[in-house]
Amino acid sequence: MIVKKILNNNLILVSDEKGREHIVMGRGLRFTNTVGKELVESDIEKVYVLKEENTKNYMSLLEEAPKEYVETVQEAVRLANLWSEKELNEQLFVTLFDHLIYALERYNNHIVLQNRMLWEIKQFYPKEYQVSERVLAFLNKELSIELPEEEAGNIAFHLVNAQSGQKDMGNTILGIKMQKNIFNIIQMTFQKKLDVNSMNYTRLVIHIQFFLQRLFEDKMLDDQGVMFYEHIKEKLPKELSCVRQIQRYIESTIQKTITEEEIGYLAVHISRVIS
Repeated sequence: MIVKKILNNNLILVSDEKGREHIVMGRGLRFTNTVGKELVESDIEKVYVLKEENTKNYMSLLEEAPKEYVETVQEAVRLANLWSEKELNEQLFVTLFDHLIYALERYNNHIVLQNRMLWEIKQFYPKEYQVSERVLAFLNKELSIELPEEEAGNIAFHLVNAQSGQKDMGNTILGIKMQKNIFNIIQMTFQKKLDVNSMNYTRLVIHIQFFLQRLFEDKMLDDQGVMFYEHIKEKLPKELSCVRQIQRYIESTIQKTITEEEIGYLAVHISRVIS
């Protein structure tokens, strides 16, 4: 790959053998590379393979963003990638940078946006929220500012969106709202407060997250286990009734029908968490 432009100390714009542009991230790349020369690969941490329009958008963001913030915000994005346990898609490189620059702009204008889903984010995505808290602390320390806790929740939205494969942040937000309502249905059905510290609760949270991802992507489990479903009908009638309420909620919210296979597995997980 050939170096086309030095963006700052840690970012370089390069082109591959087919002329496609990529953005390369790594500590001190400016000091080991020269425009027009072959990229020195020893210090590369990540290569962002962006669509052409995203590369152009990012270059525009760099030009428009306040120069005193650019490197710090880019480092925050790098750390978010580094600290995240799950693989994040390349779009985060653009979307989180854009969000953080805008967050700093709001901060300077004394504008605070309430994040009404902060509790749900903490509850359903604790690891992503922990990463977001670390990113927020880094920004506050490096820039001597005090971005509010709400911003940790906003950063977590971007991390969740980047790891789920969703292209639409709206689906991520809707998914978190739906998780909250599904858990409310379960607790109201059984008149029982769930133990959020139990392993079965954690398993149910993870199951519902993947269930909703399959739902949004139209990749429901197939109705192949007839005997399995019949067994659930016989052994877990209350749990099945609860899932039917969840089914009606889903159909009224996003007009999608869940398969009997999905209904059965959800009933089993609910059985474990209420036992």
